[in-house]
Amino acid sequence: MAPANWLWLGNVFFLSFPLAILGIDLSRLYGHLPAVSKRNEACHPYEPFKCPGDGNCISIQYLCDGAPDCSDGYDEDMRLCTAAKRPPVEETASFLQSLLASHGPNYLEKLFGSKARDALAPLGGVEKVAIALSESQTIEDFGAALHLMRSDLEHLRSVFMAVENGDLGMLKSIGIKDSELGDVKFFLEKLVNTGFLD
Repeated sequence: MAPANWLWLGNVFFLSFPLAILGIDLSRLYGHLPAVSKRNEACHPYEPFKCPGDGNCISIQYLCDGAPDCSDGYDEDMRLCTAAKRPPVEETASFLQSLLASHGPNYLEKLFGSKARDALAPLGGVEKVAIALSESQTIEDFGAALHLMRSDLEHLRSVFMAVENGDLGMLKSIGIKDSELGDVKFFLEKLVNTGFLD
């Protein structure tokens, strides 16, 4: 690298540097611009899952494969792995909300028990119930997450078992309309097929 040169122009001396030195980003040296963090960077489409702890991006194929790829092991978290098999939380919340809108704020009491009054407010609301349905590995875990009474949990289990056995009469007995039977059965089957009753 060439040394700096003094340059005399009229009454003033100027210090000139070679062009290569001028490429230094002094704003980082003085802290004016924050360094880019992995957590703020977007993941590439071929590695769309961002580890929340370290910001590393990994491929979906490495989620729940038995080998941790995130530094904190989040990609092997049991709740994450259960949720990956279930309908998305947004879809579940929308489905529950549509039942409440069609039938009133206490409708889901027929499914989840007496704590499911007032649009699921005593259980934490629609979003919390949707998350619990998504993340709870089994119906027992779901009951524990929402502090359901044993009798309510057993009633819920009987509804799921009826669906598993193809008994739509049980759904009709709790007030599911014929026009809704297919959607409700489909939704409950998704949970059953991912081990909710195990």
